[in-house]
Amino acid sequence: MRAKILDKTLLKYLLLFYSVAYGLSTFSSVLAKWQGTAFKTYSWWGLIINTTFRYTSKLLFVILALLLVRYLQERKGISQWMSLLLHGLFGVGLTFYSVTTQVIFGNLLYGFGDPVTWEYIYPRAIMGTDYNFFLYFCSVAIVYAYYYFKKQRKYELQESQLKTQLLDSKIRSLQSQLQPHFLFNALNDIASLVDQSPEKAQDSIADLSEMLRRTLRLKDTKYIALEEELELLQKYIEIERIRYDDKLKVNKEIPKELLHYKVPPLLLQPIVENSLKHGFSYNHDQLTISIRIALNGEDRLLFVIQNDGKSLSQEKDHFGIGLSNIISRLDTLYQGDFVFEMKNEEKDDGVLTIIEIPVEE
Repeated sequence: MRAKILDKTLLKYLLLFYSVAYGLSTFSSVLAKWQGTAFKTYSWWGLIINTTFRYTSKLLFVILALLLVRYLQERKGISQWMSLLLHGLFGVGLTFYSVTTQVIFGNLLYGFGDPVTWEYIYPRAIMGTDYNFFLYFCSVAIVYAYYYFKKQRKYELQESQLKTQLLDSKIRSLQSQLQPHFLFNALNDIASLVDQSPEKAQDSIADLSEMLRRTLRLKDTKYIALEEELELLQKYIEIERIRYDDKLKVNKEIPKELLHYKVPPLLLQPIVENSLKHGFSYNHDQLTISIRIALNGEDRLLFVIQNDGKSLSQEKDHFGIGLSNIISRLDTLYQGDFVFEMKNEEKDDGVLTIIEIPVEE
């Protein structure tokens, strides 16, 4: 427990406080001697030595008192009231200690011959009790304030670490949920090609293997570069293009200067997957998906994904595992500071998806 009281930073604060008190006391003593109102028996050098001794001895007394009270609190479990009582006694005792050591110091160094008796020390100690009591309790206030704020900071740090751990855990859980969902759908697509086109099925398996290898590396990753996200999306599109052939077109409008921005992994793939699942129909045998990414202001990243396929029917819930997963991850990462909107185009067939997130460089 002593190491806590003698914390280096705390010791610096105490030394700074006593340096200020020492400087003010030295200035007033020098001024009094110069005006001839006090310290006439001291030389100028002796006055400096005497003031330095007084404040050094007071600092040692205060540190030892604080150590003792802290030890009794931590090891013996004394109450706060008992601690306050001890500090009060030490605050008064500092005056008697200071006068006694000053008398002894003056007798030894200058041969003053002042008596070290209660009758001589008591009236001089009473005169200086208020100042020394104030000096002691300022020191106590510094110590307790220091450890109070240090304790608060520790609690805040622990709380922040717990929140981060919970956040990481939730993100890992959501991303682990997304991977088997994607794998299940992709294998179903490949299975439909095995009889129709074995070669295309083999190519799809190779692309799927490469994509899974890359997505598995993202298990504990909260953000990836937009460039890497687009590469993963392209792998997925290549897998699906084997199935849909020239019926599927994907247009991208993405400025190069945005490629280094950070985004949640597998953000776009579930949206494209949803477009394929619901976009094709009897009246929509071809599908064009447009992906546009831009800055919205200085600190927001905007994603606009459009398709010209079948509009979403109002009576059905189209937010399956993939889209629900995106919303859950965005909410966890950005604490509600995001936009996710999916709606039918107003004039023509098709669906418009808008995502807006804070910029992460």
